[in-house]
Amino acid sequence: MALNRKHRRATGAKARHAPAMRPAAIRDDPDGIATLCNALLASGRTGEAAMRLARAVDIHPRHAALRNNLGNALASLGRAAEALPHFIAALRLRPDVPEIHNNLGNAFAALGRHKEAVSSFRAGLALRPDLAALHNNLGSALKSLGDHAGAEASFRAALALAPRQPSISFNLAALLIARDRPAEAAALLGEILKIKPNHVETLNNLGVALKNLGQYDAAEAHFKRALALAPAHADTHNNLGTLWHARGVLGKARACYKRALALRPDMARTWCNLGTTEAAFGDLDAARAALRRAIAIDPLVAGYHRNLVDLTRLSEGDADHQALRQLAAQIDTLPDADRIEAHFALAKSQVDCNRPAEAMAHYRAGNALKRAQLVYDEAATLQELAAIPARFPARWVRAGGGDPSALPIFIVGMPRSGTTLVEQILASLPGVHGGEEMDAFERVLEQFPPPETLDAAGLHALGAAYLARLRALAPGATRVTNKVPLNFRHLGLIHRVLPGARIVHLIRDPLDTCFSCFTKLFTGALDFTYDLGELGRYYRAYERVMAHWREALPAGIMLDLRYEALVRDFVPEAQRLIAHCGLQWDAKCQGFHLTDRTVRTASLAQVRSPLFTSSIGRSAAFAAALAPLRAALGEGNPGAKPLDPVLNG
Repeated sequence: MALNRKHRRATGAKARHAPAMRPAAIRDDPDGIATLCNALLASGRTGEAAMRLARAVDIHPRHAALRNNLGNALASLGRAAEALPHFIAALRLRPDVPEIHNNLGNAFAALGRHKEAVSSFRAGLALRPDLAALHNNLGSALKSLGDHAGAEASFRAALALAPRQPSISFNLAALLIARDRPAEAAALLGEILKIKPNHVETLNNLGVALKNLGQYDAAEAHFKRALALAPAHADTHNNLGTLWHARGVLGKARACYKRALALRPDMARTWCNLGTTEAAFGDLDAARAALRRAIAIDPLVAGYHRNLVDLTRLSEGDADHQALRQLAAQIDTLPDADRIEAHFALAKSQVDCNRPAEAMAHYRAGNALKRAQLVYDEAATLQELAAIPARFPARWVRAGGGDPSALPIFIVGMPRSGTTLVEQILASLPGVHGGEEMDAFERVLEQFPPPETLDAAGLHALGAAYLARLRALAPGATRVTNKVPLNFRHLGLIHRVLPGARIVHLIRDPLDTCFSCFTKLFTGALDFTYDLGELGRYYRAYERVMAHWREALPAGIMLDLRYEALVRDFVPEAQRLIAHCGLQWDAKCQGFHLTDRTVRTASLAQVRSPLFTSSIGRSAAFAAALAPLRAALGEGNPGAKPLDPVLNG
């Protein structure tokens, strides 16, 4: 129960000089005891307040203020389970007090009982809809349940009532980061720093938002400022690690994660981050061990299981399989984000156990949940792809200019078509740096007007800006690869501004490609991969774009390389690839899986293994479930002919 400022000063003085209470005083003045103990709580003497309140409650079990204050004292001591019955008892006595509903909700939340917390906060709001703390706490509970839209509405309601309350802005910003809206989050966090410039948590979260915006230098500055203020802030060490990971500096990322874990060994997400980093280095045993630590700490975070099963072949009854089964038993209670991860993990486990029907059921469920979260405008996407040939006709593509450097190699195609394998082969050669799925070309494009409006000088500057990024990334390299598959959209522009660049286009069976996409939970803008029909239609649109580039690009610029031919007849196909890139064959290419480099894509486990052909025809076992995909691809339609004999021959 709230005290006014004058009363707090007076009772604070009482608290500092509080004598031992006689039983008669406790018996005769319960209101005074409640006030005095409230002051003890306010002055930080929580343990003493709890002892005094417990004695008072024994004498006055039906005094609501005593019950409520004892609950607050116990909750402040981290004893939420003991606090809970006192809040419930207080509410039975005074169901009309919204603050008690709030306190009960906080106790439920501390115990992980978020649905009950939501009910308590809503009961309080029914009594006092103008209480910002209730809206704020409701937002936190809804966020924990995965209801991000509801949480945002609650935080905004709280902010409307208390616009100068930094904690509310902080909570809303954290939610916006989780909702992949970092620009809005950064704006809120920047305002908080004007009020509290040395608030470590705000500096840390602003670093995360800036990292997600691709503003890596600014993000690093905020993380380092936070660590200068609080060198033992484990969460900031973890987040600085994710920044180094995003930059591709995995040695520094690993060091940050290990520093965070030395400070707080119970940080499950950091064990997960360390695991994915060890996997990128090729140390799969260390990766699995770290991921198992994460699962042991927090077994209901499904993403940890998914990362582990992607690196492991499960067997019926093994420890990893059993842990996943325990997660499956609670799947309906998980937030949507974890349910999605769980379905993908369970699908992979069913594939490992040779149960394709059960696997497909989980793939469908996980993809449907993921698709429901996305705002994907299929019509606009297909229209944008269809407009590419007219926007970049052959005469424009071949008009000349640009920087003739041979440094860049672009590896393109559909996701899951073999781009990682090709990059691993090339990176086995001396002087070739594997740039992975770096967003450097997209970032450069953002700095220039629409390319078709640029004059010769502007186009040359665009190419030079990209080359500058490559040279900063890999000083001394003779070639730098970029394997963002969707760069297929930009091939005409790439040739215009970088006429010396070589392009490698990976082609894989359409059914296998699309089904493989459907089995992966991607990061990044691959929103078309979570529905079989949308996948098929996107694939056909991609084919049309590639048919245009094949006509528009000069001979010798782009190599069509079939995945199936590469894995079945490796040496001649790999030699053809290497010759196309202007490089010399080296026997090291045959041991590409031993190449000492980091790999961060969904194929990282595969490229650490010798060549295999088991992925050819992978979709066949799931044929009965792929009718929507075949229909979208045009199969079974007598009027549908292959759009491109090179792709479909």
